[in-house]
Amino acid sequence: MNKLIGIFGGAFDPPHIAHIHMAHALIMERGYDKLILLPSHNPPHKTLSASDTDRLNMLKLIADDKIEVSDIELKRNGIGYTIDYLPEVIEKYGENIEYIIGGDSFLNFDKWYKPLGILKLTKLLVVPRDGEKDALYCKLEEYKDVSKKGIAIAEYLPESISSSLVRNALRLQLDVSDKLDSKILQYIKASNLYNEYGKLLEKLKYNISEERFAHTIGVVEYALKYCDKLKLDYDKVFKACLLHDCAKNCSNLQDIVIEYNLPHDCIGTPIAHAFCGSIVANVNYGIEDKEILDAICYHATARPKMKPLDMLVYCADMLEKGRDFNGVDKLREIFDKNFNEGFKACLESTVKFLENENKEIYPLTLDAYNYYYNK
Repeated sequence: MNKLIGIFGGAFDPPHIAHIHMAHALIMERGYDKLILLPSHNPPHKTLSASDTDRLNMLKLIADDKIEVSDIELKRNGIGYTIDYLPEVIEKYGENIEYIIGGDSFLNFDKWYKPLGILKLTKLLVVPRDGEKDALYCKLEEYKDVSKKGIAIAEYLPESISSSLVRNALRLQLDVSDKLDSKILQYIKASNLYNEYGKLLEKLKYNISEERFAHTIGVVEYALKYCDKLKLDYDKVFKACLLHDCAKNCSNLQDIVIEYNLPHDCIGTPIAHAFCGSIVANVNYGIEDKEILDAICYHATARPKMKPLDMLVYCADMLEKGRDFNGVDKLREIFDKNFNEGFKACLESTVKFLENENKEIYPLTLDAYNYYYNK
């Protein structure tokens, strides 16, 4: 009898414990003689952070007598479509294979490149996430007459771990020992992977308080969750959020205001650090991108005609997980459903709070409020 082989493709950027647990669980559930980990090369739907070599090396650290790592896709040039490398996979491992995909991928399978061609070449094994099974069985009906090899839905429900969130945590130098195999974590540290912002982090940590730094990490984490959804540049979001409070603990804010001719009416106010932050980010941290500097400058006041990056930093500053003021959960809910309405709700919340507390509202904030509520 031909050996049954599972083909588990993915970016594995980095491979985390949910990948490992799923591999072992599917070997048991499906009775695979081998499960092949197939790291992707230049996938059409995402940008990879770690190199092909590093991702391959990390996967090799978790290989065993049942789990094998293949570089078939990595050796291809151009964009890596499944249909293009499947014939080589079949040639090497035989036709008795199951190509493993996630439930979300199967629900969007019609958007893949030549999906019907894939179904002619291989059987699919769909691994659902919690709550997906009913939708998957409905989707299965759409393909029952066109699938030549068959489609099966696995019983196993994988843990909910996102590679993108793991990458974010690594870049923020947070503890991810519960999400990565120790050998992979050691490799990442030794190879200095996902550490593009390490120098900025260390410098910032030295220059602001521990409490302020913890808040800053929360702002970065919160904003990055919406980066892809809003189609914003990851690097700009990361740097703008990381440095939004870089002037918070500066003792010479008045001097900065005067020297760089910033609005003098901000002197002595709670928002002076934002205007000064754009200068500090430029002079002390080497940030030259105007969009990043503007997002830092207006994160405490808002302004009319804000760009999406400005709006995201403004809201993330209010909504990060460390904030616990009355109404914050409702604001998070609105923001999660609708970015623009969430921003307006955050702006209104700020104005109403200051009014209720009989505190002075900075003119630029009123300008922003009037602009967005009278459009």
